[in-house]
Amino acid sequence: MAMNQTQTFSMPVAGPTSSPFRRIRRLAVNAGRDLLYLFAVLCMSVIGFTVWVSGLSLTASLLVLVIGVLLWVATAYAVRVTVGIDRWLAAWLRREPIPALYRKRDRGGFLALARTVTQDPQTWKDFGWIVLNSVLGFALAIAAITVTGVVLSYITTPLWWWAVANPHDQYGTLNLGIYTVTSTKWAFVTTGVGLVLVPLALAINRGAAAGHAALAAAILGPSERQRLSVRVEELASTREDVVVAVNDQLERIERDLHDGAQARLVALAMELGMADEELAGDPEAARASVRRARDAALTTLDELRALSRGLRPALLKDRGLATAIEDLAQRTPLPVSLTVTGEIDKVPETVQTASYFVVAEALANIAKHSRASSARVSLQRTDTAFVATISDDGHGGADPEAAGLAGLRKRVRALDGRLDVTSPPGGPTIVRAEIPCA
Repeated sequence: MAMNQTQTFSMPVAGPTSSPFRRIRRLAVNAGRDLLYLFAVLCMSVIGFTVWVSGLSLTASLLVLVIGVLLWVATAYAVRVTVGIDRWLAAWLRREPIPALYRKRDRGGFLALARTVTQDPQTWKDFGWIVLNSVLGFALAIAAITVTGVVLSYITTPLWWWAVANPHDQYGTLNLGIYTVTSTKWAFVTTGVGLVLVPLALAINRGAAAGHAALAAAILGPSERQRLSVRVEELASTREDVVVAVNDQLERIERDLHDGAQARLVALAMELGMADEELAGDPEAARASVRRARDAALTTLDELRALSRGLRPALLKDRGLATAIEDLAQRTPLPVSLTVTGEIDKVPETVQTASYFVVAEALANIAKHSRASSARVSLQRTDTAFVATISDDGHGGADPEAAGLAGLRKRVRALDGRLDVTSPPGGPTIVRAEIPCA
């Protein structure tokens, strides 16, 4: 069995000074991103205008009928999809996500859905944005793209000026007020003007794109009140999960005690009773009954130890998480490699216990179902979280919603963590638990 523990660290390395070519390339890439973003804003402003005008018009005209409520919900979701694209575009330009916090649907039928959509603050923020963007976004994109087009036309004037029949009528392009392009000489002068205006065009594009994206993030991003509301819902959900998990665990303990240890203790008492009756008349039979009673007592003791290990392993409390996971790996009937990064024994006890059970359940599933030849366990302590990753080389196809994994997910969620299971057909299966422990 392979066992290795590694401590990782990083040192800052001074990078080479960027060359002029790299700076120019980076400037060109950013300019291309800005222009592409503005083109996308122009398209989405037109689409958004169509969505909200047509949707609200139909809804307002039919709201007195039942179908009006249906149209209202459909319009809200159409706006949500359209604004979702705007949100993604702004996040792409800013290189940081813009989360959307929508209320979860209330239990009930269609009217409950309509009530949830109507009362959701994010719905009205979406409507406000789509109306604003259909006007402001359209104007910003048209202005910036027009400036870019004019500058590009200046630069390429020598290629096309001769094809215009009356250049004196082309105000702003061939007729610049000071002069009119009527010859190749003036065409190349205009090219020089265009090159001088390139920084201005780039600055306008940068300002328009960055300003639009920042406004989208400010309007479409969640407010502090929304964050608190979602947090309260998450805490209520995790509390419910904890209650369910505790009840399930208590039922399992009760079942194991009733079906296992209790039954064996009853058998032990019967064996001792038989030995007491046989002691005077048949000492050999009495000794045999005592031996059977001793074996039953040892078996019961093993079961009680296993049961207590399921509550909180003594090795985890006495020797720490790394040693407890090593013990799990040694008891797994296939080779398991263990990698430890960081000071994991300083992780809070609740996080260690949850991580232990994640690893235990994952290794048990690997041994039972995966037909794997080996498994790997990685324990990593970061600045803000503890991460346990268990993977194998089996055939995959594990059900992330299976009872065991669902119970682990509730246990991890109770600590504000998350558990992800990736198991495509053909493998590999990867179980990853990340629990905050800052």
